[in-house]
Amino acid sequence: MFGVRRSFVFFLTLCAGFTGAATAQERIAEQDGLGIELEELLSEKGTFRLEFGTTFSASRRDGVAGLYQTIQTGTGEFVSVPVDVGATDRQAETLLATVGLRYGLTTRSEIYSRATLRYDHSRFTDSTTGLTQSLSGTSFQSLVVGMNYRFLDEGERPGLIGFADVALLENTAARGTDFQTGKSGTVGFTAYRVLDPVVLSVTSGYRANLSRTVDGDRINPGDTLFINPSVGFAVNNELTLTGGFGLNFTGADKLNGVTQGSRSTNADLQFGLAYAWDKNTTLRADARAEVLGDRNFTAGITLTRTFGRK
Repeated sequence: MFGVRRSFVFFLTLCAGFTGAATAQERIAEQDGLGIELEELLSEKGTFRLEFGTTFSASRRDGVAGLYQTIQTGTGEFVSVPVDVGATDRQAETLLATVGLRYGLTTRSEIYSRATLRYDHSRFTDSTTGLTQSLSGTSFQSLVVGMNYRFLDEGERPGLIGFADVALLENTAARGTDFQTGKSGTVGFTAYRVLDPVVLSVTSGYRANLSRTVDGDRINPGDTLFINPSVGFAVNNELTLTGGFGLNFTGADKLNGVTQGSRSTNADLQFGLAYAWDKNTTLRADARAEVLGDRNFTAGITLTRTFGRK
């Protein structure tokens, strides 16, 4: 029973901390003889979940122009990294460290925030001259606040969860710091179905990147439409496996009204596992490898601890 319980919360945690449904609770409880606390599906009212995460991304872009790279750190979770690329070949490694906090506001809603630090090392090769340049830097990247809300309980029909977030602070400079407010945000929905011991889910949404002024230039990063079907499977009482794929459709960046590069379509395969350390602590690891678009590999690990349970 513990594995099914954990598989559900782990899988929905991979979907950006989305909630579960009361009817799903009751159905699983009937099957396994034990109940599931509401906090396992959605942060219980008045309780906190503290998250520590690290994401590593390695990428290569050949002969394309662009101003920003969007790194997906989870289902529905993105970090926009300014790269300021002209017509060059770029190889880069980026390390993101994230601290997040979630709070059960009501029995149907959850609010959250996360802060991200960034380190990156990039090598640029001019497509014409062949000259190579290396750059590296560390900075505070973003502070995001958001909310998850369960619109429909899962039962005879799939459950439906909505989510929205906005960057209160975002570093828009490729080198150094230039913090701006409210320049990016995400909105979307997750539909899910419980087929014990499997959870099926599809997340779809839209990430908007608003125009911003950086070093006197007006930059408008491309927006992204994303779709992410996934499946979670409880292997045993402590281990859950997840898998799926993602499709991202991103518009071209614009510099002072002039389009840089072209719009892109990216697809990646996603794999993950989650381990129940104890009833209040979970450890999650996942990886994404692009199979269409830029050559990119992303892997991350997240530790979650729950506080305030009565």
